[in-house]
Amino acid sequence: MKEVVFGLFGGLGLFIFGMKYLSDGLQRVAGTKLRRTLRSLTDNRVRGTMLGAFVTCLIQSSSVTTVMLVGLVNAGIVNLTQAASVVIGANIGTTITAQVIAFKISKYALPAIGIGMVMMLASRKKRMQFWGQVILAFGLVFLGLTTMSGVMKPLKDVPAVTEFFVSLSYNPVYCILLGVFFTVAVQSSSASIGMVLALAGVGLIDFQTSLYIVLGDNVGTTITAWLASIGGSISAKRMACFHTFFNIIGVTYFALLIKSGFYPSFIDTITPGEVTTETIARHIANGHTFFNVINAVIFLFILGPVVKLTRFLIPGKDIYVSTEFKYLQDKLLDTPEIAIDSAKKELVAMSEMVKNTINTAVNGFLNKDKRSVAHVQTQESAIDSLQHDITFYLAKLSSKNLTPELGGQLPPLLHAINDIERISDHAVNIAELTEKVISDQLEFTNNAQAEMRMMFAKVEEMFEQTVKAVQFSDKNAVSRVMRYEGEINTMHAMYLSEHTQRLCNRKCSPMSALVFVEYINNLEKMADHLTNVAQASSGGFSFEDMADM
Repeated sequence: MKEVVFGLFGGLGLFIFGMKYLSDGLQRVAGTKLRRTLRSLTDNRVRGTMLGAFVTCLIQSSSVTTVMLVGLVNAGIVNLTQAASVVIGANIGTTITAQVIAFKISKYALPAIGIGMVMMLASRKKRMQFWGQVILAFGLVFLGLTTMSGVMKPLKDVPAVTEFFVSLSYNPVYCILLGVFFTVAVQSSSASIGMVLALAGVGLIDFQTSLYIVLGDNVGTTITAWLASIGGSISAKRMACFHTFFNIIGVTYFALLIKSGFYPSFIDTITPGEVTTETIARHIANGHTFFNVINAVIFLFILGPVVKLTRFLIPGKDIYVSTEFKYLQDKLLDTPEIAIDSAKKELVAMSEMVKNTINTAVNGFLNKDKRSVAHVQTQESAIDSLQHDITFYLAKLSSKNLTPELGGQLPPLLHAINDIERISDHAVNIAELTEKVISDQLEFTNNAQAEMRMMFAKVEEMFEQTVKAVQFSDKNAVSRVMRYEGEINTMHAMYLSEHTQRLCNRKCSPMSALVFVEYINNLEKMADHLTNVAQASSGGFSFEDMADM
């Protein structure tokens, strides 16, 4: 029995580690394009489902896809309906794991481990090392499965064990709950299904019992989305709720189909060969796949009502910030003059987003509103995405035949976009200070509060003039920005001196003093970035005109 327990835990450990290592390797091979691919979603639910299945097939982990989705939903970059369609697809994509395992290629486990390790150690190219990791991980997965199957074979001859599984087969609810419990415990539906395949492969459980446990695995895997949504937005929690609904509703009617004998007969009909210990793995894999495919098709038709139900059960306002272009279009790339003008308009639109982010951050800080932190992080993620997309657009524009005058406008424009994005980073810094103020119950003197408000008011005025300078190439606005920048520098130095005096006179705590300094430092750095943007806009984003200033 000790050998069985040790072998079972060791084999399961190899399997889980192999799946995680495989997922990590495939993500590295795929690069950072996966998140950007998910970010490019539209409201087309069929396309979203296909995308979810494709991404999950690539990375071999519905949990990773779900966590990425929770992050994008929490950031307000993807809305709930878009995320729901991808979740449906992710459940289809994850079935590829059982299909691969059912090929019975365990005899190649050790060679795969050896080949993968050689590739990782001998290759100097990162991509080859990542492929080596993928091959090695596949070997570990099959080695773990072989180990579990090997140590469980003797259990067929233990009456107590066989009686337990026989009794289990008569109670579908217990089978489903067993699948839920095991998947929640190991945090991997693939590991749970691997265990089912191992049990079925040695004859400890029959086909129908296997299907019930697999249904429970699908419910148990939803715990990942709930864990990822902890501390997140309402939208993130709604996505986790939808994921749970998708599986629980599907499991309910599929359990009835299995109980009636219809579904096992259907799978047996479409799968070659009788159900034996040699072929049962393929039957289980097909049962898992068709469950998710059929459930996905049904949910594509009822997606709207289920999304409305999740909004009803988890009330509140969705956080969604559009990162789509307002002015840039690919067809404008063939007319560079119009494309550059459109890029300047996009910069203005992005500046307005950043301005709202600053207002949210500072008002949250001054009013000790913790809810502002999530909103600021949401807006900043959207701004990061927009900055990346505008930069990529301008990079495509630079490959066109541009006149020297137009080509000279691109670098200052790119710098201005980066400066605007950096301002949102400082807004996040202030939002993080809000958390510190609330958690540590910090207080500021009336004078300190007045100084913080006055400096922010000056930055607001400076922002208004910067946007005006960019939008209208207004040199008077640029001059006012320069004057404000000098005034803010003076305020910064004066407020630091006065706060130091308050600290020496013990009118405030050291921690409050530190937060005050960080707050005004962030505002001062915002002013520096706004100055850079105004200077870039002063001559129509021309290096020559900037040099004359």
